[in-house]
Amino acid sequence: MTEPAHSGDLLQSVRQTIQQRAQSPARAWPQVGRDVLLLEEDAPGGCLLFSCRTDQSMSNPMGIVHGGVTASLVDTCMGVACTAQSGGLPTPTVTMTVNYARPVPLDREIRVRVRTLRIGFTSAQMSAEVFLPECPEEALATASGIYAVRR
Repeated sequence: MTEPAHSGDLLQSVRQTIQQRAQSPARAWPQVGRDVLLLEEDAPGGCLLFSCRTDQSMSNPMGIVHGGVTASLVDTCMGVACTAQSGGLPTPTVTMTVNYARPVPLDREIRVRVRTLRIGFTSAQMSAEVFLPECPEEALATASGIYAVRR
């Protein structure tokens, strides 16, 4: 089992992963570095903080961010963090669970905190939470995922 990356090593690895993805011909939403920004390493032990701005194109019929948009956002952020810690090779999602606690508002900045729970030889376990910058203790959504690690 591999330990989560520490401190500046993780940030450097994530930045390299983001640069590699930016050169990919795929242009699906969200693009890290354009739609989703890496803010900082939030805490020791493989925890990262991302930022995203929601807009009207993400709306569901109830006038809030569509759950599928939220799922795509957390999957992308967890995937980037996982890939960065797994040698830079893509880490496809094996399974992911998203729990929606509160509505994600439109036309707002939101944050995604990603934690690395475990990285093994063939899989990694990640978690994420979505929140408003002014209310970091109130999760709008939480997620957990298993990602395939290829070495």
